[in-house]
Amino acid sequence: MWPEKVSSVLLRSVSLIGMFMLVLISVTLFTGVITRYVFSYSIPELEVLRKFSLLWLVFLGSAIAVKEKAHLEIDILSDYLSEKGTKIRDAIVYFLTLVGIVILVFIGVAAFKSGLVRSELVSIRFLSSQPSLIYYYSAFLVGSILMVYFHLLNAKGLFFKKHKKEVKSK
Repeated sequence: MWPEKVSSVLLRSVSLIGMFMLVLISVTLFTGVITRYVFSYSIPELEVLRKFSLLWLVFLGSAIAVKEKAHLEIDILSDYLSEKGTKIRDAIVYFLTLVGIVILVFIGVAAFKSGLVRSELVSIRFLSSQPSLIYYYSAFLVGSILMVYFHLLNAKGLFFKKHKKEVKSK
């Protein structure tokens, strides 16, 4: 089915970009420490790369957590609920999570619009003008859209399970 293929490609792409961001933040932190404390020279452009990679890493990682259902789950009452009670609890948790993610989408849209008109405060020596902050703020929007997509795919599996009839042999 196409949703599973799209989900697989998206998950693989997001994971690769996340790994790249992790490497980027590690290299920039290491380089920043070495240049600052060994050579007594600070490279301000590294701060821009660190903030960029951190934001993208957080929001792409959050999307992966939603896909893998690895986000916070409190199951203190699970042992005491019947099967019907568990389904009701799952529906409530799904709905509340969806509301939270939709709020993130609205924040992402507002951040995206804000990033279009704001510019970077740290001077970047090799650019003639300061870049807009859209490359930071687009992480909110892209990450939250991916979260909605993965959450809806998970809901499909939660609410529309195909029940197989068991045939009892005598």
